[in-house]
Amino acid sequence: TVIMVAGVNGSGKTTSIAKLATRLKAEGRTVLLGAGDTFRAAAIEQLSLWAERTNTDIVKGSPGGDPAAVAFDACSAAIARGRDVA
Repeated sequence: TVIMVAGVNGSGKTTSIAKLATRLKAEGRTVLLGAGDTFRAAAIEQLSLWAERTNTDIVKGSPGGDPAAVAFDACSAAIARGRDVA
């Protein structure tokens, strides 16, 4: 399963992703996060922190990089690692 989260800055996307990852893991699913917001370097750092707090794998791109490439890499990594949700 792939879940894409989109929204305007400051709307709670990162926190919602962390809550969703926590819930999915509590249900016994394996989760991999993809930090596709490459336009704002702090977004990658924030999601990385939540990935660490929730003990969830994460795929990151470089700040200013191609977000579609990060999404592709995250999906590929989720398949390769046998994750249930990306």
